Amino acid sequence: MAVSIKDIARALDVSPSTVSRARNNKPGVSAETRKRILRAIEELGYSPNELARGLKLQQSSTVGLVIPNIHNQVYAEIASSLENVCTSEGYLVILCNSGRDPRREDTLVHMLRAKRVDGIVMIPGQDPLRLVEPLRRAHIPTVILEHDVPGEYCVIVDDLAGGRLGTQYLLDLGHRRIAMISRTRHSGTSALRVTGYRQVLEEAGIPFDAELLVECESGHEAAYQAMKRLLALDNPPTAVFTHNDVQALGVLHAVQSAGLSVPGDVSVIGFDDISSSAYFYPPLTTVRYPKQEVGRLAAETVLALVRGNDLPGPWTRILPVELVIRGSTAPRRFNPVSGRC
Repeated sequence: MAVSIKDIARALDVSPSTVSRARNNKPGVSAETRKRILRAIEELGYSPNELARGLKLQQSSTVGLVIPNIHNQVYAEIASSLENVCTSEGYLVILCNSGRDPRREDTLVHMLRAKRVDGIVMIPGQDPLRLVEPLRRAHIPTVILEHDVPGEYCVIVDDLAGGRLGTQYLLDLGHRRIAMISRTRHSGTSALRVTGYRQVLEEAGIPFDAELLVECESGHEAAYQAMKRLLALDNPPTAVFTHNDVQALGVLHAVQSAGLSVPGDVSVIGFDDISSSAYFYPPLTTVRYPKQEVGRLAAETVLALVRGNDLPGPWTRILPVELVIRGSTAPRRFNPVSGRC
């Protein structure tokens, strides 16, 4: 059985209120009695009953976090940043992995609602409003990532600018056959990155070539197979821009397995700047996603909502991205045999 305040009081022959005052450093307790009580708390292993406290205050001191994939370094870094903020403010984070499965997303949202979490931060799949509605009805403050949802507090990054940044850099290096590997089941992020890619090509007067835009899942193997198909084209690309760094690793492997070099034959740009991308071979040029900032801002926003702070909004915050140049990109190389670049 867990040790209670009453057990401490009984052992020391004092009142429960005296134990409570001593534990919370409130007046009305002598220094000697306070010392005895604190020593007994330590020796008997007492810890406060947060469940009872939560029922009294109508708070659970918990925040739910729903992410698509706990193995993805981007989401792991967001979760770590968010948890640091929440923990420092006395809130426990319940981490949930959705796998982008709509049925699992529904289950997790309803479980967190039943657990009476104080707030939720989530990265929904294709239909964020479906998940938001039951939380609105339960009056649970919610912050959405990766989507701009009307009437909700949202934190997103400038994916359109990111798509433009990567594509423009490849154009500046002289590349004209630029492929893009995007993620299947477009999220808002994937669609905007593709839009930025197409905008820059159009502005440069380069006709869009549907063969050079390939959709696949987010993992290494899917991107490896997508890159093999691109390399098999009659006129393969000299540069590839991937939806994320995980896909870029699959692309690097496909290029090198074909006996080609990066960046000598094919330049590769990723997106996210995960911590391992600087250690790829070669080190990956990528668009940096401000992961720590996303987690921090999401945590601060949901806690402010939980506490009833008077926030303007709802609003959508768009955080900037930046290009990180490393060794996987180089100027287009001319092939004197084929007469092509």
